[in-house]
Amino acid sequence: MGRTLFEKVWDAHVVEKLPGDNALLAIDRIIAIEITTPQPAAEIAERFGDRLFDTSSIVGIIDHVSPAKDSETAIQAQAMRKWAKAHDVVFYDVGNNGICHVVIPERGWVEPGITLICGDSHTCTHGAFGAFALGIGSSVQCGAMLAGAIIQKKQKVIRINVNGKLHPSATAKDLALTVIATIGFQGGTGAVLEYHGTAIRALSMEERMTLCNMAIEAGATTGMIEPDETTIEYLRGREAQPKGEAFEKKAAFWRTLCADPDAVYEKTIDIDGSQIRTVVSWGTNPGESVSIDAVVPNGDAGSLEYMDLQPGTPMRGIAIDQAFIGSCTNARISDLRAAAEIFKGRKVAVPTIVTPGSQAVKRQAEREGLHDVFQDAGALWTHSSCGPCLGMSMGVIAPGMRIISSTNRNFRNRMGTGGRVHLATPVVVAASAILGRIGTPDELPAEVPA
Repeated sequence: MGRTLFEKVWDAHVVEKLPGDNALLAIDRIIAIEITTPQPAAEIAERFGDRLFDTSSIVGIIDHVSPAKDSETAIQAQAMRKWAKAHDVVFYDVGNNGICHVVIPERGWVEPGITLICGDSHTCTHGAFGAFALGIGSSVQCGAMLAGAIIQKKQKVIRINVNGKLHPSATAKDLALTVIATIGFQGGTGAVLEYHGTAIRALSMEERMTLCNMAIEAGATTGMIEPDETTIEYLRGREAQPKGEAFEKKAAFWRTLCADPDAVYEKTIDIDGSQIRTVVSWGTNPGESVSIDAVVPNGDAGSLEYMDLQPGTPMRGIAIDQAFIGSCTNARISDLRAAAEIFKGRKVAVPTIVTPGSQAVKRQAEREGLHDVFQDAGALWTHSSCGPCLGMSMGVIAPGMRIISSTNRNFRNRMGTGGRVHLATPVVVAASAILGRIGTPDELPAEVPA
């Protein structure tokens, strides 16, 4: 019987099979972030003599609150800093850092066929490279740092075929929200989502990362995409990758990592990519999303009440109080370029924050003059941080405020207690910021001449 992509990566890392479809699974890469690492690091120091299984497998980074916003987050950052230095762990500190799910790929620390863990739910982003990547808790991270392995239950696999060419107005974010709405907010629970099809192969690596980033929002453990020449060319020359023949040898192996034609899946879902259009969320989970040309549905009463929306209200025209472009979902250079095209020569109507995904992305954007475009439009251009996405810092919204955001979650209280979040693509966020209401670029007046 043939195997799925996930099964091939899984089988290659099983150290020992355990009862109940569980296994002791070898872990190749541990991403250690400042809000979830100090606790397991302290436990290892206290109970196990501060011994780590393999420091070369660990990459440390300050990402969630950068720089620290108060004494508590400063203590976390300092603990992380001291620990990384003491163990000679590769470490990206303030000024050379960013959101971990942006930095790790851009520096080449993820690659096809590896297992990767991090104490953050959006670790599924890295499945875009054909890695088995999952978010874990502190106790699991502790075990992985001690033993180089975790106990994990083998996942079922759902195949999602997306064929046809995406409509020009549709992006990977629209595709991600469509998938979640199709299978349901928790429709992927206990599963790996394997994405296949011509529309998937046509995506850039940055778009693939956006798609896999939101697998967790369907309840899935992770998302995965087969590596191909797009993957290989993205990784070529990256900081953590070898050069020359050593890289080509890796690439030859990566090309073998694909699902067998007779692989068996828990179920298969087919989506026509050409039918996907611009999508915006209306409710309190990413599955509660509709076409921007639709009306607010007669959906969950609790969601409607929290969002202060009435069924039948056109999505276009819902007034907003703030706009945000950033997060591990949509803050890479391609996202910023697309948003800048909308902002160019125009002015925002509501407070707007633009946060690059990493300091490297920030510097590239500034070399291209994108920061001037944002600031000329009246938007706030910041350093890189996770802060605004989860309502920790740098743009927390007040109770009752309505924000349109390029982030991945619209849960109750997500970006601020009592705040109301609408998820959308960077270009829709940019257009909405200018209009002062949910809308698209085609509604904007012509660019103001320089």
